[in-house]
Amino acid sequence: MESLKENILRTLLYYDIFNHPLSPEEIFRLLPQNSIRRKEFKKSLNEFFEKDSSVFFKDGYYFIGKNEDYVKLRNERENYSRKCWSTARFVTHIIKRFPFVRGVFVTGTLSKNSSAPGSDLDFMVVTKANRLWICRTLLMLFKKIFLFNSHKYFCINYFISESSLEIEEKNIFTATEIVHIKSTFNTELMNRFLKANSWIKKYFPNYSEDDNYFNSSGFKVNNRESFAVKIPEFLFSGKTGDRLDKFLREKTTRHWKKKYFQLDEKEREHMFKSTINISKTHPGNMQKIILNKYRQRLENFNLHSAEDE
Repeated sequence: MESLKENILRTLLYYDIFNHPLSPEEIFRLLPQNSIRRKEFKKSLNEFFEKDSSVFFKDGYYFIGKNEDYVKLRNERENYSRKCWSTARFVTHIIKRFPFVRGVFVTGTLSKNSSAPGSDLDFMVVTKANRLWICRTLLMLFKKIFLFNSHKYFCINYFISESSLEIEEKNIFTATEIVHIKSTFNTELMNRFLKANSWIKKYFPNYSEDDNYFNSSGFKVNNRESFAVKIPEFLFSGKTGDRLDKFLREKTTRHWKKKYFQLDEKEREHMFKSTINISKTHPGNMQKIILNKYRQRLENFNLHSAEDE
């Protein structure tokens, strides 16, 4: 029971960073413990709520502290997110018409149905093997020329190759993003992605890849491929494409080094990871910020994180 209470707190504390209350079912799915049945868990959760003064309940949601506005805020964000999904679907139709795009996934706040008017639409793009940098460059050029480099509706900050679907960084932050990630193009590839990242069960043992609870995008996914990409993909096939892809990767790497020369090399490579199979562009290093905030919250409750075990 003591372990269960601690794990409930860990789950609520992580989402407290985002002012995001959780339903009992969400707490169970996100609990770092699987040695209890749902019925027993919900009974224990009610008992815990009655005894622990740090956990509060309102309108079907649990949260830390007397922050009853969190429930109202969550409802407002969910309503706004419903409007954003149609935009995400439209943007996906644009992205998938670029050469070598094999899958489009929604990440960030929209994937959690927690978008606000100031939020970006964040996407992860899965590309054909050995063509990630051609694909990325074409999409970035489109954004700069036609969207004036706007991030609002076209924030593609993560590219991975279909031959390397497993995320290298394994922590509570990346595991949470994967749990909530949603497919807007190529459901089959999404299923492969989830299976390749089954390590998230270390953090969320109650989660299942076959469960649509977190992975339903709220609308029917259009998995139809675009035939318009066949010609440019043919032109960039073979050794010509190999050389161009390598050139673009090296050019981008030099750009990051020049632009962020003041950063420590290790930190820069973490924020702007540029390999054959990965392109990550996170100038704000949000992962580090969130993990630090989470660790601080855990310390305030005399708890430790999974990374410290």
